[in-house]
Amino acid sequence: MVQIGVILVVGGAVGALWRHYYKNHVMEPLPGLPAPEVEKPSRLPSRQTVEVFDDVGELSHYQKVAWYALALSAAGSWFYPPARILSLPLLGYNTYHFVRTVRNSDKMDQKSPTTLFEGIGVAGSLLTGSTVTASLLFVFSFGTRKLLLHAGNITNNIGFSKPFNPRYARVWVLRDGAEIESSVADLQEGDVLVLHAGDTVALEGKVLAGNGSVRQFSLRKQMKVVPKQEGDRVYPFTQLESGSLHVRPV
Repeated sequence: MVQIGVILVVGGAVGALWRHYYKNHVMEPLPGLPAPEVEKPSRLPSRQTVEVFDDVGELSHYQKVAWYALALSAAGSWFYPPARILSLPLLGYNTYHFVRTVRNSDKMDQKSPTTLFEGIGVAGSLLTGSTVTASLLFVFSFGTRKLLLHAGNITNNIGFSKPFNPRYARVWVLRDGAEIESSVADLQEGDVLVLHAGDTVALEGKVLAGNGSVRQFSLRKQMKVVPKQEGDRVYPFTQLESGSLHVRPV
C-alpha cells in the first residue's frame, strides 16, 4: 500500500513537470475575436522566447488543486476511504509547485519561519499519510501568498484609496463593434472588456484576443512585467503596461 501511495505522489509530481513544460513550450492558438490593433508590437515580450513565472496565475491554479485534494482527503477520512487515495496525485502535484513557488520567492521569504513551518509540515504530513493536514497546509500556503500579491498590486499599481473611488469601477466594453464606457455593476453576461496600455484591470478575466504586457507584483516583492495573449488570465489590480487586450470576465 505504501508503494502505491509513493507511486501516486510521484505521478502527480510528473504531471506538474509536464504542465510546466507544456505551458512554456507548446503554443496553441485559440479561437477568439480579431486581435485589437497594438502600437509597436515588436516591443511586446513573447512567451515563446521568454519563460515567465506568472505569480498570481500560478498561485490561483495551485490553490484550486489544493482545494480538490482537501475535498478528496476529507471524504476519504470521513465516509469514503478510496477517495483518500485519489488525493495523493494532487498532493504530489502541489508538492512540486510548492517547491517551485518557494524558489521564486524572495530570499527573506525562503528563509522565513513561516516557510520553514510549511515545508516541515508538508513533508511530515506526507510521510505520515496525513493527507488532510497536507492539503490544508497547501491551501494556507498558496492562499496567503496570493493575498500578499493582491495587496502588493494595490499598493504599487493603484493605491489603497482608488478601489473606493467610483471611477475605478468603470470599464471599457466592446458592444456591437464599438467601445463604450460602463460601470462594473452594469456589465452584462457575454460582455468583453477592452484594455489599453495604462489601464488597470478591474476584474479577473480570460484574454480572448490581443497581446500585451501586464505589470504585477511578484513573489520576489518587486514589480515585473508578464506577457499576456489569447487564453491567458488577467487579475484585478494589475496594470496593462503595453499592448491591447480583449478580456471576458470570469
